[in-house]
Parts: sequence; structure tokens; C-alpha cells
Amino acid sequence: MKRINCILLIAALLFAASCQKQEKAELERLQQEADRLQQLIGSTVAPEGESVVPQEDAAFAFSFDKTRYAVDAGGSVTVGYSLPVESTVQAECNGAWSVDVNAQGATGRITISAPEAASPCDVVVTATDAAGHRTSATLNVMVRDPYTDAVRPDFMAMGYYGFKPHVATLENFQKLADAGIRAITIETDESDYMRQMDFAAQVGMKAVPVVWYYAERYAQYGDEYTGLDEVINLLKDHPATMAYHIYDEPSTALIPYLKKQKDKIESLDPVHPVYINLNPDGSPSALGVDYYHDYIEAFARDCEMKFISFDMYPMRPETDPQYPDGIVGYWYQCMEAVSSITKKYGIPFWAFAASCWIDKEQNLFAKPSVENLRLQVYTDLAYGAQVVEYFTIMQYGGTDFAPIMADGTWSGAYDILKEFNLEMQKRGYIFNGCKMDRVRYTGVPPFFCQAFSEADLPPQIGALSTAGNALVSFLENAGNQYVAVCSRSHRDKNTLDLVLNDMVYVIDRDGQFIECPAGPATFAMDEGDMLVIKVK
Repeated sequence: MKRINCILLIAALLFAASCQKQEKAELERLQQEADRLQQLIGSTVAPEGESVVPQEDAAFAFSFDKTRYAVDAGGSVTVGYSLPVESTVQAECNGAWSVDVNAQGATGRITISAPEAASPCDVVVTATDAAGHRTSATLNVMVRDPYTDAVRPDFMAMGYYGFKPHVATLENFQKLADAGIRAITIETDESDYMRQMDFAAQVGMKAVPVVWYYAERYAQYGDEYTGLDEVINLLKDHPATMAYHIYDEPSTALIPYLKKQKDKIESLDPVHPVYINLNPDGSPSALGVDYYHDYIEAFARDCEMKFISFDMYPMRPETDPQYPDGIVGYWYQCMEAVSSITKKYGIPFWAFAASCWIDKEQNLFAKPSVENLRLQVYTDLAYGAQVVEYFTIMQYGGTDFAPIMADGTWSGAYDILKEFNLEMQKRGYIFNGCKMDRVRYTGVPPFFCQAFSEADLPPQIGALSTAGNALVSFLENAGNQYVAVCSRSHRDKNTLDLVLNDMVYVIDRDGQFIECPAGPATFAMDEGDMLVIKVK
């Protein structure tokens, strides 16, 4: 019996020893895994496509000359830094940008190079000292817009009501192109379309042929009428073709009739859009609905337009009895409606400016001047218009002082149009393809428009004010962010006052970049003028 008990005791001791050995092995394995994880945490290697946020140490931080730097497109800027102790420094930046670190112990230089066409860049700089302390900082790099006079892309400026056949010469097309006009409507018969389209292509212009006659016949007779098919098939592959114009200032009652024409043309040519120029304002009988907002929405929604053409001119006397609250104020209200509807439906809009003297005998509209063209076009651009339409190029009906008169002579209105339009083109790239976020008004805003508040400002601007009334537009284009300030008067000068929290660029009407450091800044504005502030 004693022998059996002894054997059992020895077996129990051996079993316990085996368990302790397994537990020890498991503890050793867990300790090794913990050490491996600690090493991974210490090395802080991020998966591809992710960025690491290092642990900060208040006593261990970068010191830079400044945190925001300016660079020319295609150029570079060198940033000096210092650290409390000798450290290893690394830097990362956006896409096509490049960055090079030249470390010299606790100090060094970081060279940041911009590509030829660059969006804003944030450079993340990380330092690690011998004790394993880590710190990081972000450098914001502002880039001047990468355009010179030689390569600047033009904004689409279109001349409405172009040349009659007897003045449609290559020389006259070239003269209009020299004024920065990049498209023109062609209203003629089928036999002359191609001649004028060819002239437009030769001088680098686009063309919008007026095909009212053919579209109307199709709406009347349906597919039995083949004339519309023939003319669209003739024009659709021409290099100058930009759109097809089928109607001017319709009421909503015509939408079913116009949509039939539009759908037919789009079935023949799905590339080039159909152009219907809408009413500027008017009575319910002219619009077909009670309110202008509903009028614009009906064409966007029910006619399924690819863009909206806004046709209204603010150049009337302030005492015009038709607009007791002021025609300019009512113009802003209508612009708000067009802008909000086109944003809602995700389509662009085109907008008119008066380049001739409309209704001279009744004196309802002002004679063209550089100042009133500034007011009209810069407001169009501030609201995000993607084509500026000049009415009219050739004298038409009751108009006078058009760029080209009915007898084929060029007037002083051409010189005014050329002077302003070439000025506009110097900053047109800012607005070409831009997205307008919001527009606010200094002074008393027009009805249905919103007052400016400093809460609207981006962080780079601490305060903004104007001596006279202005509108303030917030725009984005290819990652760049702009604030455009437009005078609300073509008769009075204005002043823009800024308090800047950080460096920005101000782009004047000559297209020049003015680098503005943090602090106060004041800019004079001429009649109808616009200043553009690039904040990112």
C-alpha cells in the first residue's frame, strides 16, 4: 500500500512540473509578443496611404521663420528650421510636389518645389531625437496661379447677335477675336452657315448657330420634316460648333414645344447642348408663372436644360418707375434665383452684359462704358457664370452704339468692349470652371440676398469691410480658394479694408499678384471694380 502511495505522489509531482513548464513557455511567448509590439509602436511605420500622427512633446518642437510660404508655380522655396537637440527630420508633401531635407544637427533647410500647375500644398515635417522624442508640424505653401500671358486659358466670352452676311468677313471675325471674344452666334440661312463657321474656326472661335427655323418646323410637322436632321448633321462635326440656339425669351407655356425640339436635336448630336435664352423678368403672362424663381426652375426641371441663360441688364436710371427699389437691386435678386436653381440641379449658367446702347430713344439703358461693363461682368463672374454673353455685337433693332454698326463700320463701343474684355481675361482662369459657394453683401443687402458677416470669412482673413456697398463671393477652383469683392456701383469708387491673420495674395485687375503678410491692408477700388483674394 505504501509503495502504491509513493508511486502516486511521484506521478503528481511530475504532472505539476510539466504544467509549470508549459505555463513558463506561454509566459515567455507572451513576453516576446509584447516586446515585438512595443518595437512596432516605437518605429511607427504607417501602412501605405496613411499618415502617422507622432506623439508630441511640448519641450521638443520645431521653430520656423513662419508657417506659411509663397512659391511661384514651377519654382521652389527654402524653409529654415531649428530644434532643441540634434534630430532626424523627414518631410512629406502632396502628389506632384517634391521636398528635400538638408539637416545639420539641430538646424536645417527644407526645399519645397512646386509643379507647373499646382494646387495648394501642405508639407508635414516630422523630427525624432536620439531619446525617441518625436514632434511634427504642418507648413502651408501658397502657390501663385501658374499662368502667364502666353499660356493663360481664356474665359468663354460670347458675342450675341453676330455678323449679318454682308459684314461676315474673315477680317471682321479676326477683329472680334482680337478683343478676346471666344464665341459668336451665327444667325443666317443654311447656305451661309458653313462659311461663317469656317471663319470662326480659322480665328480660334466657337460658334452657336441659330436653328430656330428648322426646330420650329420639326415641332410643327414631326419626323415627316427632315430639315432639322439635315442641318444638325451638317453642323455637329464642325470644329467651331459650341451649341444650338432654338429660342429667345419663351414663357413656360412653351416648354413642351421646346423640349420636343431639344430632345430631337440631342438625339442627333448628344455632344453639343441646346441653347434657350430665358426671359429676364416680367409679368406672369410673359413668364407663364407668378415668380421668377419658379420660371427658372421650370426650365431646369421640366425642359431638362443643360445650362440656363440669364438675360437681364442693370444699366437703367435709378429713378426708373418700373423698379422703385432700384433696377440693380432687382438684378441681384434675379441673379440669386438663377444661381440657387442651377446649383440645385447641378448645371452651369450663362449671363448677359450690355455691350451696346439699348433703347437709346427711351434712354432706359446707359451707354456702354468700361465701368458699367465691369459692374455687369464681374458680378456675373462672382455668382459663378461660366459664359459671359455680350448683347449685342452688331447693331440690332432699336439698339445704338454697338461694336459694329448696321452699315458695317466699327464704333467706339468696340474699343470699350476690347479694353474691358481683355482686362477680364487676365483673371478669367479663376472663374473658368469655378464653383461658387455663397455671395454676401456689405451695406444694406437687396431683398432675398444675405448680409455679409465676419463669420463668413476663411481663417486667413480676420476682418473685411468696404467704404461703399459691395458683394463678397466665396469661390473654389481646383483646390484653390478665393474671395472676390465686387463694387455695387459703376459710378462711385470704393475702398476695401482687410485685417489678415496670415499671408494671402491679392490679385488685381491687371492680373498681378500682391503678396500680403498678416496685418492690416487697404486697397482702392475703381467704379464697378473687383478685387480677388487668394486664401488657399
